[in-house]
Amino acid sequence: MKNGQEIQWNKRGSCGASGCKDPLCCCSLCGLPIGVSDDDPRWNDHGDWCPGCELCEDAVPYIIFRGESPNMEQAQFHAKCFEGITR
Repeated sequence: MKNGQEIQWNKRGSCGASGCKDPLCCCSLCGLPIGVSDDDPRWNDHGDWCPGCELCEDAVPYIIFRGESPNMEQAQFHAKCFEGITR
C-alpha cells in the first residue's frame, strides 16, 4: 500500500452526495471528499460525463466490501487512490 496508509472501513457507507465532507463519505485511503458538489461552478461547462476529465472521473468512487451482513463494511476510493493500492 502507498506510504503505509491503511484503508478506513465503515459500516454505514456514503450518503452518495458528491463532495460530502463527512469522514464516512470521503476516500477511505486519503480521507479527502470524493467528487465535487453539484453546485460547484466547474460543473456549468459539463453536460455529460467526459472520459479522461479529472472532474468527472473523481465523481465516481470505487467501492469494495468485506464481510457478511450484518457486519459488512465498505471502503470507497478516488480512482487514483484505488490505482495506488492495486499496483
